[in-house]
Amino acid sequence: MSNENNNPFEQPQENNQQYYQAPPQQPQEYYNQYNPNVPPMPPQEEKASVGLAILSYIIPLVGLILYLTKKDSRPKTAKVCGKCALASFIINIVITIIMYAVMGAAMFSGLTDDSDSGAESSYSQLDADAEDGADAEKDAAEQPNDGTIGDYKCVVKSAEKCTDYAGKDAILITYDFTNNSKNAISFDVALDARAYQDGIGLETAILDEETDWLDVEIKPGVTKEVKKAYSLRDTSTEIEIEISELISLSDDKIVTKVTLQ
Repeated sequence: MSNENNNPFEQPQENNQQYYQAPPQQPQEYYNQYNPNVPPMPPQEEKASVGLAILSYIIPLVGLILYLTKKDSRPKTAKVCGKCALASFIINIVITIIMYAVMGAAMFSGLTDDSDSGAESSYSQLDADAEDGADAEKDAAEQPNDGTIGDYKCVVKSAEKCTDYAGKDAILITYDFTNNSKNAISFDVALDARAYQDGIGLETAILDEETDWLDVEIKPGVTKEVKKAYSLRDTSTEIEIEISELISLSDDKIVTKVTLQ
């Protein structure tokens, strides 16, 4: 019986005269070694990444990049990222269109309201000019008869021309200030009194004479004279005194006109 081995993978070793069997080559595709008739199994595809899908929805550009770069290696993830990016892009466009539509409607409504109010104001002004004593009624509306503003009452008691420490023309205004609030307060903390000539504010003047001008607190229900001096721009133009609350959300004010003699 012959000892020759016809196996081509076995080669004799020169040193020990033994045979060496080379390992079989690995197949390119997976197959069942016990049943060669079973067809090759395709590689399992991974699940789509939820985190990348959310990121694609938040930033559509990232979703587009993920779709283009992973459509071959991770097709499920690429497909989900692409869909999320597209959905986010479309939703953002729709929201933008709705916002612009709402803003346009609001602006159009505001313009319409302004036009209507302007027409009403013109009509009211014509009616007011046609009535006798319209200016007097307007002045009365600007300055209540009792001088009440907020929790206080302030009226212009007198106005006297004088000169400041430098010999320049000035006017001394005397106010009657009544505190009707619940706490003690001073005039300068409660009210803001300003003087104008031709719509231009007058600066506070410093007089030579010593007068009781100290701004002291008065208790609720107390009335005190308060004097303020202003430098005149000229000695003939009418002076307009405006009194408002120093700290208030209201635009209410008392307007008193003083004629120089």
